[in-house]
Amino acid sequence: MKRKAHLFGIRHHGPGSAALLKGALDALDPACVLIEGSPEGDALIDFAALPGMKPPLAMLFYAADEASNAIFAPFAEFSPEWVAMRWALARGRPVRFIDWPAAVSLATRKEERDAELAPPEMEQGGPENDEEKPEGGAHQLNALTLDPLDMLAEAAGYSDGEAFWNGLIEQHGGSQSPLDVFAAIEVAMTEARRHPYAQEGVEAAEQLRQTRREAFMRGHMRDALREHAGDVAAVVGAWHVGGLRAETTVAEDRAIIKDLPKIKVEATWAPWSDGRLSYASGYGAGVISPGWYRHLWNLYSNPEHRSPEAFAALWQAQTAALLRAEGHAASTASAIEAARLALGLASIRGLSMPGLSEMRDASLSALCHGDDGQLSLIERKLYIGSRIGEIDDVVPQMPLARDFELWRRKTRLKTEEAPSEATLDLRSDAGLLKSIFLHRLNLIDIGWGRLIDAEAGRGTFREIWRLAWTPDMTVGLAEALVWGVTIEQAAAVATVERARKAEGIARLSDLVRGALVADLPEAAGVCISLLQAAAVQTSDITELMNAVAPLTRIVRYGTARKLPQEEMRALIVALSAEINAGVRIGSHQLDEQATAARTTAMRAYDEALGLFGDAALLEDWRRQLAIMVDDAQVVAAVAGVSLRRLHDLALWDEASVTAAFSRHILGETAARAGAFVEAFLTGSVEVLIQDQTLLFLIDEWLCGLDETDFVESLPLLRRALSNFDMVGRKRVFERIAGGRREQLTSVIAAADNPAFERALPLLRQILGMNP
Repeated sequence: MKRKAHLFGIRHHGPGSAALLKGALDALDPACVLIEGSPEGDALIDFAALPGMKPPLAMLFYAADEASNAIFAPFAEFSPEWVAMRWALARGRPVRFIDWPAAVSLATRKEERDAELAPPEMEQGGPENDEEKPEGGAHQLNALTLDPLDMLAEAAGYSDGEAFWNGLIEQHGGSQSPLDVFAAIEVAMTEARRHPYAQEGVEAAEQLRQTRREAFMRGHMRDALREHAGDVAAVVGAWHVGGLRAETTVAEDRAIIKDLPKIKVEATWAPWSDGRLSYASGYGAGVISPGWYRHLWNLYSNPEHRSPEAFAALWQAQTAALLRAEGHAASTASAIEAARLALGLASIRGLSMPGLSEMRDASLSALCHGDDGQLSLIERKLYIGSRIGEIDDVVPQMPLARDFELWRRKTRLKTEEAPSEATLDLRSDAGLLKSIFLHRLNLIDIGWGRLIDAEAGRGTFREIWRLAWTPDMTVGLAEALVWGVTIEQAAAVATVERARKAEGIARLSDLVRGALVADLPEAAGVCISLLQAAAVQTSDITELMNAVAPLTRIVRYGTARKLPQEEMRALIVALSAEINAGVRIGSHQLDEQATAARTTAMRAYDEALGLFGDAALLEDWRRQLAIMVDDAQVVAAVAGVSLRRLHDLALWDEASVTAAFSRHILGETAARAGAFVEAFLTGSVEVLIQDQTLLFLIDEWLCGLDETDFVESLPLLRRALSNFDMVGRKRVFERIAGGRREQLTSVIAAADNPAFERALPLLRQILGMNP
């Protein structure tokens, strides 16, 4: 009789499948274990037995010449594939992967992308959507539009295939005869696969991919049967069982996989997370609730927890603890009541054990008193989980990944998927070290931390970062290997490379700042030289202004970081001299967009020069402001900003400011006058509250406009006033109303009209004037 491998059809990341598989392997005691997965992972299997390997973890496969072309193969502690690996390693049995190689998978996908024929999930790009999506998970069959399990579920009286598989397998993994269950799964899935609707709606490319994968698997199974005299166990997605039992010849299978493209592939272990195991993350083989599945796995792994009472009590106790951590009252008595309610609901619904739905309903009623809001606060921690995997120290990793881990331990930063804030005091060695690490990571596009505040509170001694780690950053580290093998080297090389390719002064300025705050002095020196050379060539005054502001802020870091102060100050002086020399001529004939950019840059530049403290530069700049106010060819908004700065700095007296203001609004077109007023008013409202002459000049100008010009000017004025807070606007209106009352009083005193006299009480009441 022809020998056959024992096929164990499982659901990827299914705790019931994992428990059944462990029981089946114990009963069969195979000589060899085969697992659905890329064979390049064989070299990584032995590491799974190390004590420091704590799931969730993933095997990362990436193209040697293009790290962004990558796939992950994730494992939780309740994944059947992980259980199979650990079982074989504990008993010294050969274990290997039998799916099609990652070299073929990645090469095929690259060809599809190049031909713009990639499947939708691949077109999204980036490793965040490139987890290996094994077909054959019992609840999801990739591109199938009709899940054959739904047909089985309907026949068995379940609402859908998901509920069917959960009810029969995942929630009863420890209470059945494993070999009999897998035999039944084989029969059911084989029959379901033969159904005429099983492949309906599946794209031809997907069918071909599935056929090729199963041809590879059959070949590996033949090899194992030939090499081993004992039983051979193959752990595969349940959907594949029927295909792997197909009677094909060696020649036929070789013809199916002949001439497939291949590329060189690197493989390594990488940390994974509960959030990325979730189906909601977009992972095709994900599960709805990793946290719930971990609870199920603990049930199967610990005999003392297998009673329904203990199972329900532990889950509700965990729910109560999370609610208390969020500040809600959740007593032990309420947790006990919730556990009893969950058991009662399971009994009413004909279940031997409470499922996730029963547990949630009981928690909502007994612990949250029907308040969905309370439960929603802990749903992610409870149902998804917050665990991030850890890799044993002896596991070989990419050089950058290893250096990343050394930095992480040195800085004591925790990789957590949930966003958190870190406030760093740059005066302390620990705070400065963390800041340098996070800045360097940003330079190589590893966005673990995002700087949200660098200058609030106690000046430049404090930084506030928002941290959020994702497994994709492992791929980012692989991509960054082109720049170096350490975080410091990669950040420096990446910065210099981008500086040499940078277009524009502002970009170079950002790179200078990035290199300095990341403590990369050599890279900063190169960027400064490139910036100086670019500044000589540019005629864009706005861009130069935008460069000076951040550079000035960098100089202020000098008390917390070691910076090349002399070189930086020389650079700022050189840039500022160029700006002061060309700002007047450069402010002629600007279009609307360029004008808006110029006025914004002027305000930032003016503030930066004040911080920089160079008296000669400040004097020259303020002289240019005065010249621009009197230059009729300078665009109105630039003149408005210039006059406002001269007013705020008290460089011009009230009479001079009023005269200049009057020249720019009276007799001018509505558009030019409105633009001037808008630019002048932008900022603090005090200028109008304290200077009544200016206030009434604007009032006079508005009152003198005809209807067309008024309508044209109104949006500009509204935009300017919108920058004032409610209190400021109210004070301005009160000043205007007060002036109008005085004018009205004089009119009333001169009036001699009986009708007017009769209307006076009402008029006084409307204007809020005392009798």
